[in-house]
Amino acid sequence: MARLLVGLPALQGDLEKYKTRFDLLELRPVDTTVPRPGTLRKWRKLVGPGFVFSVVLPKAVGDLTPGPALDAALAESLEIAAAVEARCIVLQTPATVRPTAANRKRLAAVFEKIAAEGVVRCWEAQGMWEHDDVLETARAIGALPVLDAARDALPAGPIAYTRLRALGKSAALGSATLDKVADRLRKRREAFVVVDGASGEAQRVKTALTAALAQKGARSAGPLVVRPSAPTLVAEDEEQ
Repeated sequence: MARLLVGLPALQGDLEKYKTRFDLLELRPVDTTVPRPGTLRKWRKLVGPGFVFSVVLPKAVGDLTPGPALDAALAESLEIAAAVEARCIVLQTPATVRPTAANRKRLAAVFEKIAAEGVVRCWEAQGMWEHDDVLETARAIGALPVLDAARDALPAGPIAYTRLRALGKSAALGSATLDKVADRLRKRREAFVVVDGASGEAQRVKTALTAALAQKGARSAGPLVVRPSAPTLVAEDEEQ
């Protein structure tokens, strides 16, 4: 069963209460108010080692325009990431960043400035990028693509990072859809799930995904019966 980590794109309420409900929190330095590194180091101790912080890089980085503004925003964000011992760093590119050769080179240049050791480097494309183009570009730049697992197939691999966007009373995140999401996550070693919405909706999603993953895990863990006349079965490791 995947290690499921569910959280919100921003802190709602008190961190001490938040950590009893969720396992993950996105921080957005520069673009939003984030505590100083000293306070963030206290946050790290408060939430415990099993809790994950994810740092979403600011717009000045996501725009991919080379220059002092990008460098300063990236440096500040990486300082924040170090203070909270962030597990993930996410680069979001806006719709204005189109799938051109120049932008692919700029993406690669940004990720070259982010050390890969100890963190999951993620890229979330918005706008006109086709699904296959996102996967191919992410592979080329050494980043994990952030997709909506309720709508898109996820790339193979031991780790997944997904942002679920269809919330509220919409049927898009009903039980059948969440079963599909769980199916796309269950073979992973780690699954980072960010729910864009209110705390109550995110808790509902977490409960549903946890139950769906546990049920599938229980079924797959059942006894294997081999009939004498059957060919030898080879059990493959689920984890990719």
